[in-house]
Amino acid sequence: MATTRQKIPVRVIPREQIIEERQARLRKYELRYEMSSEEMASLVESGAMRQTAEVIRWYQTYYALKYRETTPTIGTPGTTIEPSTTSA
Repeated sequence: MATTRQKIPVRVIPREQIIEERQARLRKYELRYEMSSEEMASLVESGAMRQTAEVIRWYQTYYALKYRETTPTIGTPGTTIEPSTTSA
């Protein structure tokens, strides 16, 4: 097996920065569409809101942020564990 001398560059982004950036993105969508992200998600899921490319980006950003905020971190920055494995 050949060894490589090059290292893959890794960019570490703090969790707080990711959350802040996604929150700012959500605020822009909420101002543009004059509704909360929660309302948008409900409308998309019920089929009452047209799923344009922008609405889907908004929807994905909303759920990515929701997941990021509710997933605990442990150990190395950027790693996560499932909530069910934290209790024993």
